[in-house]
Amino acid sequence: MAFKFVCLGHNGIPRWEENRPNRFWTSEAREASYLFDLPSPRKGKEDNDELEVLWGNNWLVEIDPLEFPGAIFHAFNWKFADVQRKATTIAKLGFDAVQLSPAQRSVQGDQWWTRYQPVKYEDIDGLGSEQDLRNCCKACENEGLLVFGDLVFNHMQVVASCEEWRKAQQDDGLMEILQRRLSQKLGPTFNRDDFQWPWYPLEGDDWDGEQRMEGWGCGEWSELKGGAPKVVSVHNAHVAKLKSCGVSGFRFDAAKHMRPEHIANYVDKADVYAYGEVLSIDPKMQREYTEGVSLTTGEQFPTTDFLLAVWLRKFVEVGPAAVDFEHHEWVKHLREIEMKRPSDLPQRAGTVEQGRMSAPILARNSIRFARNHDTVCNDVPFYGLTNWSQASAQVAAAWLLATHDGSVLLLADDVKKSRMIKEALAYRKALRKFIESLSQEQRQTIRTEVRVKEAEDGGRPLTICIAVRVDAGGPDGAEINGGALLGFCVLNPHPTGCVEFTGSVSLQQEGALDRTIATGEQKVVLHGDGTLHEPLKLAPYEGAFFLAGL
Repeated sequence: MAFKFVCLGHNGIPRWEENRPNRFWTSEAREASYLFDLPSPRKGKEDNDELEVLWGNNWLVEIDPLEFPGAIFHAFNWKFADVQRKATTIAKLGFDAVQLSPAQRSVQGDQWWTRYQPVKYEDIDGLGSEQDLRNCCKACENEGLLVFGDLVFNHMQVVASCEEWRKAQQDDGLMEILQRRLSQKLGPTFNRDDFQWPWYPLEGDDWDGEQRMEGWGCGEWSELKGGAPKVVSVHNAHVAKLKSCGVSGFRFDAAKHMRPEHIANYVDKADVYAYGEVLSIDPKMQREYTEGVSLTTGEQFPTTDFLLAVWLRKFVEVGPAAVDFEHHEWVKHLREIEMKRPSDLPQRAGTVEQGRMSAPILARNSIRFARNHDTVCNDVPFYGLTNWSQASAQVAAAWLLATHDGSVLLLADDVKKSRMIKEALAYRKALRKFIESLSQEQRQTIRTEVRVKEAEDGGRPLTICIAVRVDAGGPDGAEINGGALLGFCVLNPHPTGCVEFTGSVSLQQEGALDRTIATGEQKVVLHGDGTLHEPLKLAPYEGAFFLAGL
């Protein structure tokens, strides 16, 4: 009988023996061992220089990393009872918070998008009762987890198609029928006067245009009259009810379609942590919210870092050259492609050749992700984020978790299927626990340094090394030039090629003694010059995480 082996790496990813002839099993077989055709490690460029990736720019406001959640578990479309049952497991994985799907009464149906068509804000219904929500929040509180509610305040249930509303603009009789239907479906709380008129469809460029805050999404989202006293009163009552159940923070859905001042009023009234889903890669639009809204603790309002996600996918899957552009020009190009208009790539910035480029980070407390529910569940391009496989995206997620800043949002299914993400979560949790022991002054000096080894044949990077450092002395108390190393991780972003990591400039600690650093079953000896005593071997799509401490 012909057969081949399937080899399982440390990351649990199966690899088929596709490059060798069939093996044959016979009844007379006496082989007690087999030779496996393991590929030779991928090689780096001859110059052996590393590419430095600046993790943000100097204009970013530094924030104590412990002032915001490090990792958020997105219990997308989960029943409250399921979250209650899994609270202990979620906490042990290393999460700081759980994000729920919208809790209000919504359109009935099993499809995920029904939760985003509210019918009645006064009722908790669909994912469980009000008591179920209380039980869920109490279980999470017992495990030290924050609970974030999802607020759909921009719009309500779809009552007519875009085509019906379009025809009604020329037909007063049809307009009366549709507006009466709106009052009937969403009354008695709201009536037609509580919605935005005149009707305007958000399509094409208008999604990010001047009409984005008053237009009706897809021409059919029932757009509420933002800022109107009755609307605000109903919304604030919903927030108060969620808080009384134990919800301790909020996500604002479709935030870019709401005016910043309206969100600011909700945030001030709620007086808890909150962030906004600003579905845009345009930093200028994001700044309308990060600068126009503040948390009551004084920090700037966090928003979703879509551009960073797009940048990470290109960097990990295609290579540094794929993002070697001035960010502003690249954003314009991406938007043209999103609108299905022809656009040439902008002129390369030459940062790869210079050995230094920067990642487009919105803010130190931005909400970061590789895959989220929109990019997974929708069939629109989202600037190239759709159809990002879990196997590849886990590298980007691990990268985000290995840094000192940002709040990383992770889908439940992605966590379940990735050992690398679980290891990165444990590392981030341990790193943040160690940061707690640092003084306030030391926390202000924490930084992430990223160094990348490029592959000999180009394309995906050979290795990505992410180190977290702080201005402090070493284990022996001696001052270290460049700061002390708190921890580091090494990632292999290739789906089939293994690599050997020998060290990095980001791990240098001049004057420091050799250190043995162990995490789980892995152990390395790190020299002061940043090299390892023995190479660290990484299988395809594998990462290694080491907490160094001081």
